[in-house]
Amino acid sequence: FVEMAQSALHAQVAPLRVLLLVYAFGAGIYAAFLPGKWVWFSWHPLMMMVGFVWLGGAAILQKKLGGLENTKLHGYLMGAAILASSFAWYVIYSNKEANQKPHLTSWHSWIGMAALLGYPLLGLVGMVALHPEMGVLRTNKTVRKVHKWLGRVTTASAWIACVVGFINMQKDLTTQVLFAGPLLAASYFVIL
Repeated sequence: FVEMAQSALHAQVAPLRVLLLVYAFGAGIYAAFLPGKWVWFSWHPLMMMVGFVWLGGAAILQKKLGGLENTKLHGYLMGAAILASSFAWYVIYSNKEANQKPHLTSWHSWIGMAALLGYPLLGLVGMVALHPEMGVLRTNKTVRKVHKWLGRVTTASAWIACVVGFINMQKDLTTQVLFAGPLLAASYFVIL
């Protein structure tokens, strides 16, 4: 039974990663052009979607497969997610500075900042404590469980920040549902 469940999971992960890739780039590019043309700000929604949705989602799915190599790949993908989302943060920070606008003034920014801080902190714990070959607490089930659940909360926060940011830019309800719907569906496989 365990082998059948593992085989079914393996069969689901590859197409889910592709769907996350297509969705993250498609929705990210759509959001990037909401200002009417490609501008410096456009990198912000695109790279947040790439970092938090595609790379973060793919990393979580990879970890669910289990094993040494999948765990290491999970870490590499999360590292890439941190880099992509950090670049997106730099874009919005510099854009607000250039336009002399205040920072951290909305639910979108507060939720997004929680995710931006959470991913690197979880990454540090993952590298130092949970690395499968040299982590100092790699066999501690409590630390592993806390890491897993905080990762789920952080990823949910990141995805919520993406939805709230999109809703702030796009007022059409149908388009909002088309944006949020796939994330809600994917959350069943990625976050739960």
